[in-house]
This record gives sequence, structure tokens and C-alpha cells, in this order.
Amino acid sequence: MLRNLLVTAHGKRPNTSSGNGSNGNSAHPHTQAVEATIDDLYYNSRSGLRGLFIFLGASAIALYFNEHSLAGSLPADIMEQLGSTPPAILVNYVFGASTFSSLISIGGRIYHDRKPGKTSTHLWFRVFFYLLYFISGALGDYFNVVFISGLVVLGLQHYNVWNYYIRAIELNADNSTA
Repeated sequence: MLRNLLVTAHGKRPNTSSGNGSNGNSAHPHTQAVEATIDDLYYNSRSGLRGLFIFLGASAIALYFNEHSLAGSLPADIMEQLGSTPPAILVNYVFGASTFSSLISIGGRIYHDRKPGKTSTHLWFRVFFYLLYFISGALGDYFNVVFISGLVVLGLQHYNVWNYYIRAIELNADNSTA
């Protein structure tokens, strides 16, 4: 059981000394591995917050292009070759299903105390909808909807990640002191 505590989040085992005192850590070789694990857990606990900041940056870029569309940005002959843009109603259906699925998935993981999913998945779905609405020419109409739903989904994801890893840190800290 103690051996499992020494495995870091990356699956590597720490180097243990032979007891000769050559590396200066011979008195407490296990303390360094537990600290590395706790550091990795702290790093992981902030992934939801990093996702929120990246989303805010992408939202600022989308806000800049709020009044533009793909059809207005490209020449007419290129748009003719690309074909028609998807109607906004179809993007709305996919957007609603994605948001609803994300909220159910994150809520279920919170309720059952499961390991959170990747924040990047939720982040790139939200950014992708900015792109889809830009392509369909409806970014100006749906910017606020994507922004608010992105804040809700990524905020809930951040809570899920933070809560899960803080509990893991507390358990790890309790086991290392015992």
C-alpha cells in the first residue's frame, strides 16, 4: 500500500537511495515522492481554471469578429466553391444538445465523485460553436448565448476538477502523515 503512494501522477517511481547517503535524501526518500504527487495534484486542480481563461480569450476574439461572417470575409467565387453555409437553426440544435450533454456529464461526475473528464474537450466544443456561428453568419445573434453557456459549462467543469483534486490532495496529505 505504501508503494502506491510513491507512484507519481505520471506513473514514474521515485529513485530511492541505497542508504549510503550519497544523494543527501537518504533519511526521507519517500517525502520527496509524496510532495511531487501533491504538486501534480495541485497542477491538475487548476486545469479547469486554465480552461476558463482560454475560453475568455477565445470569447474576446469572437467578440472582435462579432459583426463579420465567413461569407463577408471571403470573395464571392471562393464562397461559391465552398457551397452554402449551414443554417443557424441546425447549429442551434447541435449547440443545445452539446450543452445539455455536457451539463449532464459533469453533474453526474460531481454527484458520483468520479474523476473529472478533460477540460479541453468542453473548452474546444465551446470555441467550435463560435466558429460555427461565424461560418453561418449568425455570430452576432448568438454570441451571448455561447458565451453564457460556455461560462456555465466551464465553470461547472472547473468546480468538478477543483473539488476532485482538492479531496485527493487531502487524502494524500492524510496518508503521508500517518
